[in-house]
Amino acid sequence: MAIIEVTGVSKTYHDAASDRVIRTLDKISLAAEENDFLILLGPSGCGKSTLLNIIAGLVPHDPDGGRVLVAGKPVTGPNPKLMAYVFQDPVLYPWRTVLKNVEFGLEAQDVEKAQRRERALKYLRLVGLEEFVDAYPRQLSGGMAQRVALCRALALETDIILMDEPFAALDEQSRILLGDELVLLWRQVRRTIVFVTHSLTEAVYLGQRIAVFTARPGRIKLDIANDLPRPRAIGGAEFNRMVDLVWQQLKVESQAASASGRVAARQEILLPKE
Repeated sequence: MAIIEVTGVSKTYHDAASDRVIRTLDKISLAAEENDFLILLGPSGCGKSTLLNIIAGLVPHDPDGGRVLVAGKPVTGPNPKLMAYVFQDPVLYPWRTVLKNVEFGLEAQDVEKAQRRERALKYLRLVGLEEFVDAYPRQLSGGMAQRVALCRALALETDIILMDEPFAALDEQSRILLGDELVLLWRQVRRTIVFVTHSLTEAVYLGQRIAVFTARPGRIKLDIANDLPRPRAIGGAEFNRMVDLVWQQLKVESQAASASGRVAARQEILLPKE
């Protein structure tokens, strides 16, 4: 049974600077099953993060008949008891310790103090940060800070975790290591993960399914099942074949996005000055 259902969803914005209407998403339809690990992959500006924000209830979709259902109910706004969100930046509170940062969402839900601590420590142990519970964000590396952000999301114990390029700012080694930990956690705690990335390697390494977007306005070009066995070996023959398969679908869209960007830039240069 699908826990997330997106049907015919579009999104348009009005760009006040250029007075243009920009269509970001065009009649997107997509579903995620329970315990799915769904990757949203596509060129810059294709609406991947916008779709994630619509699913999260952070932004509305166009009122033209499309719908978004989560756990069978229409999305009308954020629901932190059902969905946790991990951003590209860890967004940790500098005045709170690692433990208190992980507990933050639980405090907002009025979870009892002892239970908050128990749950936070549980996930910090899983990512090897139990020795840093009293540290502050300024004392952490980028990878450690992102681990804390992941623990904060996991501690909510929601059925769904939405992740918007959470490892993009990290070096390649840290991305792979955190990816390994994320897959291990996903297999242990059995959550539905929807993960936005620009990285082909990351998409194939992590995803159970890969939804490839077209250039803007974003549509789903192909939904690819990734049945490579785990643990996956980056650079192995089967891995490279899957990367090549995905790239063949993405290449044309990336070229189209680049061409569209060049045209838009030329139009802005030619706009009359006030």
